[in-house]
Amino acid sequence: MPNILVVDDSATQIALITSVLHQQGLRVRTASNGLEALASLREHTPDLVITDMQMPEMNGVELIRAMRTECSLVPAVLVTAFGNEDLAAEALGVGAANYISKDHVGILLPDIVNRITAFAQANAQSLYLKGALTPTTFDFVLDCSIERITPLVSLIVRLLAAMNVLHTSDRIRIAEALDYLITHSIIHGNFEQPVRSTPMSIDYTRALVAEKLEDESLRSMAERIVTVQLAVTDREARLVVVHEGSGQSIHHAPMPGTPQSFSDERGRGMLLLTSVMDEVFIDSASRKVTLVKYISR
Repeated sequence: MPNILVVDDSATQIALITSVLHQQGLRVRTASNGLEALASLREHTPDLVITDMQMPEMNGVELIRAMRTECSLVPAVLVTAFGNEDLAAEALGVGAANYISKDHVGILLPDIVNRITAFAQANAQSLYLKGALTPTTFDFVLDCSIERITPLVSLIVRLLAAMNVLHTSDRIRIAEALDYLITHSIIHGNFEQPVRSTPMSIDYTRALVAEKLEDESLRSMAERIVTVQLAVTDREARLVVVHEGSGQSIHHAPMPGTPQSFSDERGRGMLLLTSVMDEVFIDSASRKVTLVKYISR
């Protein structure tokens, strides 16, 4: 059972987040600011840190930056208020795996915690194989089953770890970005579901896919696939995601870090992609997104 450290100077916010996590059967410890959190991290290593942005003594960005040095195997998620788009972008830039608006904690937090702890576990287990796999290319084909996305992305984390490429936190951040991109490709690309102004919970997404699979008139949509290619060389890790449908492209997402990006669910996805990857190429005509991360030795 994963252990989660929640960092916030608001007792009300801690109670809310703790309640959501306890409903998932997770163990929770708390800290009231970044300095207290670092002290807790040195004593007990959690599986994930969930931190507020605005706190006395050490804020969320400062905590995440310190964690990259002191406990790089532990991922962090930022919880921020609407209007702090620049701070959310900064947190992702210094190593946060994801961020959540306080308004969307109940919708997004359970699935984000489950995903990131799965990615972190996959990475940690594969560190024993570090350097055992030589850089190569892998091709995957996914149908419309969203239950297959996180296991696939966990496998990609394992492959990157076994090839001993990239920093641990970067592997997990890439995993979060890739998970979002594949989900977008299935739901909005292949099923052509209109983009919402608010994010979809995993339960809502599952119900949506099940509803479309039961509709005989949508059979052609249900048969569409998403292909994912991972190609690693001594210089770069390249991920290429292609979907078959003609739904709304992530290319039309609001600029990352703008107020509009908080009210369009593609905005968070684009911020995840652009904060961790060195290059992002979106070809709307071919429905292909290419993500490139350079490797430094």
